[in-house]
Amino acid sequence: MSYEGLRVLITGSTRGIGKAAAQAFLERGARVAINGRRAEDVAATIAELGGANMIAAPGDMASAKACSKLVWGAIEGLGGLDVLVNNAGVFDSGPVVDVSEETYDWMMDINVKGVFFCSKAAIPELRRNKGSIVMTASESGLSGNKDTALYCTSKGAVVNMTRALAHDLAPDIRVNAVCPGAVMTDMVTGGGEPGDLTEMENFSPMKRIGTPKEIGEAICFLADPTQKFMTGALLAVDGGSTACR
Repeated sequence: MSYEGLRVLITGSTRGIGKAAAQAFLERGARVAINGRRAEDVAATIAELGGANMIAAPGDMASAKACSKLVWGAIEGLGGLDVLVNNAGVFDSGPVVDVSEETYDWMMDINVKGVFFCSKAAIPELRRNKGSIVMTASESGLSGNKDTALYCTSKGAVVNMTRALAHDLAPDIRVNAVCPGAVMTDMVTGGGEPGDLTEMENFSPMKRIGTPKEIGEAICFLADPTQKFMTGALLAVDGGSTACR
């Protein structure tokens, strides 16, 4: 599939799923705005991915103003916007009785507030171009998992935001979500080398952990301009774990 000329902003694209999605779009001919909180990380990612057909769009999603600045910076750099991938997210686990207000605000600000206000900022340009929004949700937004109540809450919000925006923005803008299972990123490894992941590998019928490339390819599929009748879809790429629960 050729995405020649497609202009794409991927939040949180300096690592993991976001970086894999950026590579998948680039391989198809798209132009991509690479985002991360630190400008040096963005520059390093652009260099690692070859430097061509990319622009730097550093910035965080700590406020509605920050989201608007990030999105409009990418629009200016790309000369427009056809696809917004709301991928940036954070993870923490532990019993709900141990969750602090600071942790709650941190996770909800990035996983929910940032997604909402980046989407809002992108709507005028996406509507003009009949574009699409792709959310990175999670299997944890489709079912509950032990000791991850806060993360499940945040991703459940993204799942229902996807459905609601699909209604609100049709027929001009399509809105879909990928719902990954466990994926071999630093969210799984804690930023270090993979340890004993046997329990996680056995969680799904496929008996393994997914790869960032597999999720990146799924994101590309949801953004495919030929999928004109797909909106409000929740695409589980989780090795079958939610199908069995």
